[in-house]
Amino acid sequence: MTIGYDPFSDAAMRDPFSLYSELRKEGGPHYIKKYDAWALARFEDVWNASLSHEKDVTFSEGQPLVNVLLGEPVPRAFPTMDGQEHRKWRTLLRTEYTPNSVQSHEQRFTDLAREILNPLLEKREFDVYSEYFNRLFAVNAGYNMGLSEEDSITWRSLIDETQHREIGQIGTVTDRNLKAGQQLMEYLFEHISNLRQHPELARGQTATYLDAEVDGVKLDDKGLVDFLIIMLTVGSGTTPNVCSGAVYYLNRYPEQKAAVLKDLTLVGRVFSEAARYDQPTNILCRRAVNDFELGGKMIKAGQALLYIYASANRDADEFDDPDTFNIFRDYKRDLIFGIGGHKCLGMHLATMGGRIALTELLKAVGDYQILEDQCTRAYSEFLSGFNRVQLKF
Repeated sequence: MTIGYDPFSDAAMRDPFSLYSELRKEGGPHYIKKYDAWALARFEDVWNASLSHEKDVTFSEGQPLVNVLLGEPVPRAFPTMDGQEHRKWRTLLRTEYTPNSVQSHEQRFTDLAREILNPLLEKREFDVYSEYFNRLFAVNAGYNMGLSEEDSITWRSLIDETQHREIGQIGTVTDRNLKAGQQLMEYLFEHISNLRQHPELARGQTATYLDAEVDGVKLDDKGLVDFLIIMLTVGSGTTPNVCSGAVYYLNRYPEQKAAVLKDLTLVGRVFSEAARYDQPTNILCRRAVNDFELGGKMIKAGQALLYIYASANRDADEFDDPDTFNIFRDYKRDLIFGIGGHKCLGMHLATMGGRIALTELLKAVGDYQILEDQCTRAYSEFLSGFNRVQLKF
């Protein structure tokens, strides 16, 4: 192996795309001796591993790298369950995420977007990530779980703090991370305790899970807290990165920006291309429970696998001219929301929310500039994409 790839290295955390290009050129899965793990950088390998080998891997050790590679504690909820157990707990929420159910929230989400956006317009310049997209999706995720806007924003900010990384940091180990994690757990346990005493206050998905029972099992307080942590994290993360990237890259391609401003029905294409081009879920992990062959390599039980979605969605064997942002491209397959039994439950909500959030912004500001010297990207082993995009109009 010619590539010295470590997902926690400064190069990989800062801007991994050149590394991913080299990994794809190398061929099949890339073995990382340090972690006894295989990095899946090619589209076909991630696709086949997801569809053909779900029975050969476990999700129970978590999916972020810090869980699978470093052994950090794993919140236990349906995303970290396998097989029938996963499907039964996931099914409790499935009807809330169908296209028809999501569509019923369109006006509410539009009103919320305008409520958050309108005060920002008076400034003529603002960070679309932190001041608009992140706040919008945090409040919406909280609404879906019956949380107040204040709690939703506070808890999302604590999640962001637990995911903060300093240069050279490996894992969730700093005082900043640990303090935020402790505060978040205290808030959530207090919230669940209050709902136990006053169940009539429970709303949304929290109410569904408060009394849910699967195969004779009900969630204890820790189980409900784990559920809230995961749903807050995935429900309010990643989509803001996609939307911020969409605004940034449109500014880089003025002809495409002009076309979108002329015809806002193209916004759906903008969202999809931004998600493919700068996939926010950089890597998710599994651990093999059986031996199996993948991409010409033999995976052994006990070894970890890194499904590198940000690399797979830039694979030239699957996408024409993949390193160019092009909202007019067409393709048959993608890994924007994953594939297989653990495919993103909230894909329709994310797509609708992203489309509305971007449409309302572009309607309000029209043509705009991005102050690129004031934009920053997430420094992370898990997330990819922008976490600050300064817009002026």
